[in-house]
Amino acid sequence: MLGPVSLALLSLLALVLAILLSLVLRLNGGLLALLLALAVALLGGRPLREVAAGFPTQVLLTLIGLTLLFAVARHNGTLARMTGRAVVLCRGHAALVPVLFFVLAVGLGTMGAGNIGAVALLASPGMAAAAQVGVPPLLMAICIASGGNAAALSPLSPTGVVAAELLRRAGMPPVGWTLYVQCLLAHATAALVAYLVLGGPALLLRHRAQRERLAAVLATAEGPWRLAHWATVAVLLLLLLGVALLRADVGALALLGAVGLCACRLGDEEAALRDLPWGTIVLVCGMMTLVALLERSGGTALLAGWLGHAGGPIRMLLLVGLLTGLLSVWSSSVGVVLPAFLPLVPALAQRTGADPVALASAVCVGAHLVDVSPLSTLGALCLAHAPAQVDRTALYRHLLVWGLSMTLFGALYCGLVFGVLGQPR
Repeated sequence: MLGPVSLALLSLLALVLAILLSLVLRLNGGLLALLLALAVALLGGRPLREVAAGFPTQVLLTLIGLTLLFAVARHNGTLARMTGRAVVLCRGHAALVPVLFFVLAVGLGTMGAGNIGAVALLASPGMAAAAQVGVPPLLMAICIASGGNAAALSPLSPTGVVAAELLRRAGMPPVGWTLYVQCLLAHATAALVAYLVLGGPALLLRHRAQRERLAAVLATAEGPWRLAHWATVAVLLLLLLGVALLRADVGALALLGAVGLCACRLGDEEAALRDLPWGTIVLVCGMMTLVALLERSGGTALLAGWLGHAGGPIRMLLLVGLLTGLLSVWSSSVGVVLPAFLPLVPALAQRTGADPVALASAVCVGAHLVDVSPLSTLGALCLAHAPAQVDRTALYRHLLVWGLSMTLFGALYCGLVFGVLGQPR
């Protein structure tokens, strides 16, 4: 049987190996993590029930409930109609279109669709609308992806649920809404910079486009509202109220709403189940299981000790913002970066004197700012839905440059806002 230090080192090496293998192999990182967790337990002489005990059952149920509800809302046309009605509010003003899609992505993501769900819904109409009214495609892609990521840490979204569970396991008090606000402010800042340097002021000086130019884009979204759509909106509002006012379990409420809509024939159960992101769910649950074993074996404390030599609070925040951004360029933010770094927060805070909530915010902000890159799901969705007249090769390069530049922007933002300015307070 291995000693405590050897087992901690072995579990830490297993996490690093899981991350590296997920980057170079076409295998789900969650499956690799589960396999490595079992291997560590066997080599360390630990019972396999320890691995099973670390499996995040509550997170699994919550992810299924949330993603199923929004899959039902997407397939029955409710989300498309909500988007279409909102776009009409622009009344053809080109300068408002990218701003509106940023706000729409924030709203949908906050309600529970999550960053990927919101961008998946808005990428097609948003990129088409941009081409119709002359908005630069790069600006629109950044606004949509940044808006989705701005709401990524909503306690009602899948990523917010994962972050909350990781921090709960690490012994921190609930800070879900604080992380959400900090993530929202960081992405709003990045989107504002993009708007100012990538053509927003020029759009403000242009005469408004005719509303009819958006008609083709919104044709499918402006259909009549039927019982299924009103009922779905009511379920989404009840979900928000139940969680915000009654502190009800978001996964249970979402699952109840999804099943209720399907039972009343107001949603397509089979289509919604096919639409669930099973790969992402397995990735998240597998990595969280390995991280739970890492914490029990002392691997988290070992890694925190190494990182703690970076220096004081500001240096630590800069380093965390940079490392999470660099890792997120090549791997999943919710499935890899958050499980790898959030459990370290309490130990890093104790060793460096940094505020633990600031460190947690730095992890979340640094990990998500780079997800505009076409190497991420969000950037790739916007690129894939660019109209035929858009030069996709140029858009790919520009999105890649912007996404990579966010690693440095994220590090500086975390050091300045969370370190020098001392946010969040």
